[in-house]
Amino acid sequence: MTGHRDQWFGGSTYAQHGDDLAVLNIFKRLGIEKPSYLDVGAYHPFDLSNTALLYERGSRGINVEPNEAQHALFLKARPEDKNICVGVAPLVGRLPFYHVAADPGRFTFDVATAATLGVVKSVEMPVITLNDIVAGHPEGIWPDLLSVDIEGLDIDVLKGADFSSNPPRVVIVEADNGSGDTSHELAEIMAVKGFMLHSWCGSNMLFVRVADQALIWGD
Repeated sequence: MTGHRDQWFGGSTYAQHGDDLAVLNIFKRLGIEKPSYLDVGAYHPFDLSNTALLYERGSRGINVEPNEAQHALFLKARPEDKNICVGVAPLVGRLPFYHVAADPGRFTFDVATAATLGVVKSVEMPVITLNDIVAGHPEGIWPDLLSVDIEGLDIDVLKGADFSSNPPRVVIVEADNGSGDTSHELAEIMAVKGFMLHSWCGSNMLFVRVADQALIWGD
C-alpha cells in the first residue's frame, strides 16, 4: 500500500539504501522544502539515484556523469537539471576512464579500483574538481546536497573540496565500494570540514553540518 495521506515523502524510493527518504527527512528538519543538489557519479536518472525523488518533488540540481551513454539518459529524463559529462578528480586535466567488467555504475578513474574489477577498456576523459563545478553554480554557492559516488576517488576529491564558504547542508558519500572500508578516514576528513555523521544508509555515510545539529535534533 502506497500513497497514504500521512506519508510525508510517499512510499517509494529510488536510492539503493533509501538514502533519498533519509535526506528528505533531514531537509524537512532544516526547513528546506526543495533542496538543490550536486550528484557526482550520478550513474542513472532514476535507477539507484539519490536525487531522482528530489527531482520528482520539484528540486533541481547538477548531475555529473562521465559515461556518455548514461549521461544521455539524464539529458532525456531530467532536462531541467544541469547535466555534465565530465569526470571529477582531485585535479584538472585528463585521466583514463576505466570501463570495467562490472556494470557501468562501477566504471572509474581510479586505477586501483579498476584493477579489482577487470578492465575492459579505457578512454581518456577530461576531469575537473568539485570546486570547479561549484564555481560555475549560480553565485558560486554549494548546493544544499552533495552526493559523491565515484568508485575509489571519493576521499581524495572530498579532501580538496573548499567548504570554507556556504558549504552543503548534507553530504552523502560511499564508504565501501567493495575495495575496503574508508569510513574512519571519511569521518576524520568531514570533521575537519565542520561536518558530523548523521546516519548510515547501507554502505553510504550521511553527514550534516555541525552547526545544524540543533535544528536537526532539537536543543
